[in-house]
Amino acid sequence: MDFLPEIERLLRGSTCIVGMGNYLRSDDAAGLYVVDGILSCIASDHVTVMNVEDVLENHVFRIAEGDFDTVIIIDAVQSGGKVGSVLFGRLNEFDEIIGNFSTHKLSLILSGKILAEHGKETWLMGIEVRDTDFGTGLSEEVEKSARLIRDIVLTYINRDRKELVYEH
Repeated sequence: MDFLPEIERLLRGSTCIVGMGNYLRSDDAAGLYVVDGILSCIASDHVTVMNVEDVLENHVFRIAEGDFDTVIIIDAVQSGGKVGSVLFGRLNEFDEIIGNFSTHKLSLILSGKILAEHGKETWLMGIEVRDTDFGTGLSEEVEKSARLIRDIVLTYINRDRKELVYEH
């Protein structure tokens, strides 16, 4: 995960972490799994965490007008890569291909434009999924990656605390 220094840099500033997904579509809930785990253990006044489920567009103006410079969207992707692999980069870098791999392509494209117009530095962290059919629970590879991302993000957010309290 060669993007870890970038994640650490982003989480030092005022940041909004947004989890997207659908709990009823198996691996599509990967982003929700990550932010739900972060929400239960966050200890920061400069990081905001939001679970928007599969309706980012309903929250985009609140995010755009929020008091933070950076937005990190965590979502399920289907790019044909190895299941559980993680893709990370600026959202606008994925504009041309986003329609081919995001499970929430339209809301991501439109929301990305709105966030950019409001001066937000917006990033996408995508977890490659196996199955987005109806069902609950993540596949083993996706859950492992989601848990790792959750733990890394929590470590960076809570790095100034003397005692970290969360489950692995």
